[in-house]
Amino acid sequence: MKTPFMVALAVSSLPCVALAQSQHHNEINEVIISASPLQEDSAGIKQSVSVLSGENLRNKAAATIGESLKDELGVTNQGFGPGVGKPVIRGQSDNRVRVLQDGLGTMDASTVSGDHAVTTEALLAERIEILRGPATLRYGSGAVGGVVNVIDNRIPDQVPEKLKGAVEYRHNTASDQDSTVFKLDGGAGSWAWHLDGIYRESNDLKVQGYAQEPEPGEEPESTRGYIENTDTRADAFSAGLSWIGDEGFIGMSFSQINNEYGIPPGSHGHHEEDDHDDDHDHDHDHEEEGELIRIDMKQTRIDLKGEWANILPGIELGRFRLGYNDYEHIELESGEKGTKFFNEAFEFRGELVHREIAGWKGAFGTQLEDRRFGAIGDEAFVPKSDIRQGGLFWVGETTHNQFSHELGARFDRQTVDPDNGSKISHNIYSLSAGSLWQVTDEQSLSLSLSRAERAPVVEELLSNGPHFASQSFDVGDRDLDEETSHNIELGYRYQGPVDLKLSIFYNKIDDFIFKKNTGEENEEEELDIYQFQQQDATFRGAEASLVVPFKDNWQVEIFGDYVRAKLDKGGDVPRIPPLRYGIALDYQAYNWHTGFRLTDVKKQNHAGEFEEDTDGYTRLDAHFNYHVDTAAGDWLFFAKANNLLDEEIRNSTSFLREFAPEAHLSLELGVRYSF
Repeated sequence: MKTPFMVALAVSSLPCVALAQSQHHNEINEVIISASPLQEDSAGIKQSVSVLSGENLRNKAAATIGESLKDELGVTNQGFGPGVGKPVIRGQSDNRVRVLQDGLGTMDASTVSGDHAVTTEALLAERIEILRGPATLRYGSGAVGGVVNVIDNRIPDQVPEKLKGAVEYRHNTASDQDSTVFKLDGGAGSWAWHLDGIYRESNDLKVQGYAQEPEPGEEPESTRGYIENTDTRADAFSAGLSWIGDEGFIGMSFSQINNEYGIPPGSHGHHEEDDHDDDHDHDHDHEEEGELIRIDMKQTRIDLKGEWANILPGIELGRFRLGYNDYEHIELESGEKGTKFFNEAFEFRGELVHREIAGWKGAFGTQLEDRRFGAIGDEAFVPKSDIRQGGLFWVGETTHNQFSHELGARFDRQTVDPDNGSKISHNIYSLSAGSLWQVTDEQSLSLSLSRAERAPVVEELLSNGPHFASQSFDVGDRDLDEETSHNIELGYRYQGPVDLKLSIFYNKIDDFIFKKNTGEENEEEELDIYQFQQQDATFRGAEASLVVPFKDNWQVEIFGDYVRAKLDKGGDVPRIPPLRYGIALDYQAYNWHTGFRLTDVKKQNHAGEFEEDTDGYTRLDAHFNYHVDTAAGDWLFFAKANNLLDEEIRNSTSFLREFAPEAHLSLELGVRYSF
């Protein structure tokens, strides 16, 4: 790896960037949003933000980050069987939505292909922040669609008064999944430490009917009642240590995750061996060949983090994050090692929060990434490459009477240097502006405007080979231009006897990058050739929720979201979620809490090219929590019933809706002990 300049910068920054202690609260109006350089109160941010924490997070946390967030407004899950789940925000995912681990990228290979899992564990999270719409100014071109920031407290920022921790166990009947989690925090004097871990194991996912519905009059070709080869096994461990002073702290953590999961049969096309007869009718289906695909993933990561107050004249706070990551996963074909993907990466992020200048308080920042990425094997469709990104940004805010405003600007440069070709460079410019009008004590109006660019990534530029996850032969284009997103969002909030939130957005993306079927076939692999191309696209939609408390302990919520995405020259953007709406009823009294959630998802009849329309469905879920407080600690007993109507659910955002529906009616039981 060619990383000396990054290491030198990070080391030189250690004396002048560090951290002040943060507060942790459960109420959303009091939660400090760490995804903002100014670490703002969530109620004051001029963009759509939500936070999962406390009991709400415990109720929604699942095996994948996408599954955990699927019920949030504007967010759905992009699955590839039960082992993979990624967030889709307002119809955008992968290289347009960035998943962060406490402020830094996950540095895995999850954006390269639909079958690559994200290396973060929602069950270990303290809270999860969701930023809808462009967050490019804060986290670079990979965040033009939004950000998911998973906060895990691996690097402590305060010394606990006493030893504290938690142990949790949960069982899900959908796949006979068992998950065990532990956390432990302690310290003395100026030192604080953290330990956590998780072990999860599951069998094949149980479904309603056949995994792949047979055509009328034809014999079924898939299993019935379950999806073959979808069992999983994962474990993760992390340890952190911090030194904490009066005005800040510095700390580090070590973490490792291992995740082995199966890919549903039929999802991976595959070539026959070269020594087969040329006249042989090649078959690309793993299931028919008796060949099952599994992914064995491992990631080792080291993080440094620090913040310090009043480090320089005019600077209120300095902070930095530095992460090193060693990631690899191997595709196992019937137990034999196949293609290996790897990503060795450094990422640095530094911010200086300055005092008011001409009425504006803001933060200067820099973000650097240096990684070695590639694949080795017969199915390596992306060449080995060195990828470097560097960015500079400023964000600021000011308040005048009932009005508050936010401005931001960022410049990035990305260089992709493949082993088998010349360098490719892109310059990226982004701007944003937002205003909030506090009309009354109860009502507010917001307007945000942004121009955000995204540089094409290595797989879009340089792919040239079979991509069996999508059953395509992918061909990149090294001459692709930057995407340019012009986004406008209007918001309204009423906080009184009821809580009403409305948001309308319009996003015009010039030179939108997508894969297009050329209509040609690669004869050797017998796969359709897909070429990365560009065309203008338009995303528009709305989100709304109304929360009405009644009779002291009761609360009802009415919610809905919608996004429509079209290519300007005709056709629809693939894997877009359809209209959905629903109602949730909650009751909370004394030490127990129960509720129901009914969601109606309409048919997606605007499928992308060569996609089938997706049927709608109605989903009913329920939960029950019971707290027991003792002198030794707190107990939480919980139960969740999922898909109570036992619907056959095939999501339009899933790559594998044809081969892998969601689980049928299932029950999750668990217990958590905290002290």
